[in-house]
Amino acid sequence: MFDMKKYVSLFETEGVKKADQYRIDNAPQKLYKFIPFYDRGNPSINKRNFETLEQKRVWASKYFVLNDPYEFNGMYLDEDRILKSGNDVETFYEYWKYITNCFVTVSLCADKGDIHPLNNMPMWAYYSNNHHGICVEYNVCNSTCLYPVSYEPERNPMSAVLGNFVALALDAVHGKISGQNPELLKYQFVILNLMCIKHRSWQQENEFRILFPYPKLKEDGKRLGLRDVGLEISAIYLGKDCSNRNKKKLKEIAANLHVDIYQMRVDNQSRKFDMCFEILK
Repeated sequence: MFDMKKYVSLFETEGVKKADQYRIDNAPQKLYKFIPFYDRGNPSINKRNFETLEQKRVWASKYFVLNDPYEFNGMYLDEDRILKSGNDVETFYEYWKYITNCFVTVSLCADKGDIHPLNNMPMWAYYSNNHHGICVEYNVCNSTCLYPVSYEPERNPMSAVLGNFVALALDAVHGKISGQNPELLKYQFVILNLMCIKHRSWQQENEFRILFPYPKLKEDGKRLGLRDVGLEISAIYLGKDCSNRNKKKLKEIAANLHVDIYQMRVDNQSRKFDMCFEILK
């Protein structure tokens, strides 16, 4: 299981390559995504979500349309330090805006041991339209673009990291240094992981996120091929209140994808607050 403390320690003591290899080698083998469907209204959302599944794609969003106002802002710019260094604060904000807009992200839920994603009631409620939607299970085939989310009590200041990264990135663009320059890679590593910091009030999500470069995208999001982001659908779980109409369509999609589809329900014979499921035939 992925250990965030070990990940950070490897970066600090042995460098980017060791830490990145640990991240890739210890990524979860299964990830889960909760997707809403609606019994009435919102036909465009239903249509988009059906098509995304059928096409073996996943919806990736720009950070500013996500539901956390601090998305990609787990750190903040230390304006006093920037001014004392003789730099312009607004320029630094423009740097950060440009960098963060170069990526789309897919949020996925991992099994953290004590609560399996299928038993995570807040996730079903928040992201699957109160159990009317679905949870898609994915096999992780390639974890290169997959990053763990760190849940922190406070934000930390950032100024030197951003300034150094931009300066080195510009040197690489102009051919002054290699794109594999160790210092550039170090700051690139830090920048990518800064996009994966959230307040600890979100920690029940146990999120891993795909950071996929898409610098020229003008829309709020994009469907990405599962193969491109290192995922494949392994199963579909219907929320306990998924409508019969949506259930019928999802069953057809599962058959075409050659994956099993299950129906979630409350287990009234258990002392635990766990859901149970049965295969939909």
